[in-house]
Amino acid sequence: MMDRRVPLADPGEPAEFVRDELTRSTADPQTSFLGGSAMLLWAQVASATGLFVAVLFLARGLGPEGRGTMAFISVAALIIGRIARIGVGEAVAILAAQRRSVRPALLADLAVFVVPVTLLVATGVAVGILLMPEPHPAGVGGTELIALVVGATGLALFESCGMFLLGCRRFVARTLTGATAPWLYAGVLAALTAGGTLTVASAAFTWAFAMCIGGLIGLSISIRTAGLGRPDRDLLAQLIRLGARLWVGTLTSFLNLRIDQLLMGFISTEATLGIYAVAVNGAEVLLYFPTAIGEALYPFLAVGNPREQAQQALRAVRLLAVSTTASIALAAVLGPALVPLVFGKPFEASVIPFLWLLPGALGYAATRVFSSALATSSAPGRSSLPPLISLVLGIVLDLLLIPGLGAVGAAIAASAAYIAGGTSALLMHRSQNPFAATELVPRLGEVTVLLPRALAALSRLRSVR
Repeated sequence: MMDRRVPLADPGEPAEFVRDELTRSTADPQTSFLGGSAMLLWAQVASATGLFVAVLFLARGLGPEGRGTMAFISVAALIIGRIARIGVGEAVAILAAQRRSVRPALLADLAVFVVPVTLLVATGVAVGILLMPEPHPAGVGGTELIALVVGATGLALFESCGMFLLGCRRFVARTLTGATAPWLYAGVLAALTAGGTLTVASAAFTWAFAMCIGGLIGLSISIRTAGLGRPDRDLLAQLIRLGARLWVGTLTSFLNLRIDQLLMGFISTEATLGIYAVAVNGAEVLLYFPTAIGEALYPFLAVGNPREQAQQALRAVRLLAVSTTASIALAAVLGPALVPLVFGKPFEASVIPFLWLLPGALGYAATRVFSSALATSSAPGRSSLPPLISLVLGIVLDLLLIPGLGAVGAAIAASAAYIAGGTSALLMHRSQNPFAATELVPRLGEVTVLLPRALAALSRLRSVR
């Protein structure tokens, strides 16, 4: 059967865009699809746990208003970085996986592009916010905007180096690197809290400092992994072209996770944003596994027989259907008591938005898997449509619901958008690779195999000295 899929790299790329590393890695139990998913899941857990501890200090030390301001700064920085990089961070993972010989030059190109471009864009955004009439969004002033610019630049390098390590299939290095900045952030916040000097400004600069240190550590480990060559203008052009092809889909997927908080920074109060941010912090735990599956699945869908890879996508969805549904049920039972207990009594209002966010996890899981499958199909441009549908619907519902319902309205909009995106992704995949509805029914053998893989990945992390 002829392979109907188009290559992920530029059509003009030379024949050395071979996939030997990817096909070889599928036989390696440490870097197989499930093994890679398990390792990336622990990466998500390690990073998110550090951020969760940091959020606890912010919530209890600064209250809903301060938490809202910090949510605006961090979300704005994430969005700035994703826009400024124009998909280069994602493209570097693909090129690093496919072209081992150019990794040193690729890393140099990544650094010389990401840092100055993000710094320039972040500075422009900060100046624009300063020129806005008072009050500035979410209580953000000049001091916080300086932290935003510095932190956005460090964060962009931090994330890009993480994608480079993913492309090199250094799952352990990526896991350990990904945890450095969040835990450094949490540790300094703990010291500020103990010393009674925790303020919005000190928290903002602590966050910026942690992101910069994380970026430098990520770059150092990437250099140790592949070496650092000289920047290559032609290779950088290839990287940008490939990134531009992936940009719409990756950017819209990310905006679906964060755009509601950014909008609330402009159309609502700091306290309301703080309430919603805590609800999101709790509900995002359900997205760790789908995110890990989606990242690990991507390179395995890029090679092999189209029919076999379509079945791989269905297996991933069946696995996520069971794990996500069970997680939603558990969160619905425990969440109402745990949210105010963990974050404090002022955040009792976060419970209802938290519950409204839970159903959206199923839609998010379907979007991650089927969009990855579409991206490696004969029509990769279609992979951008499901997250774009989610984004447009989410923004419309946010503008309609947030003014009247506040955090609850944002949560309803988010779940509806995720479900719409997941449904459209499923239907698009099915139109291209027809399958019976029974193919979505979970199978016991596929579900139970993940736990041994997860434990093996954890054991490997513990063995790292």
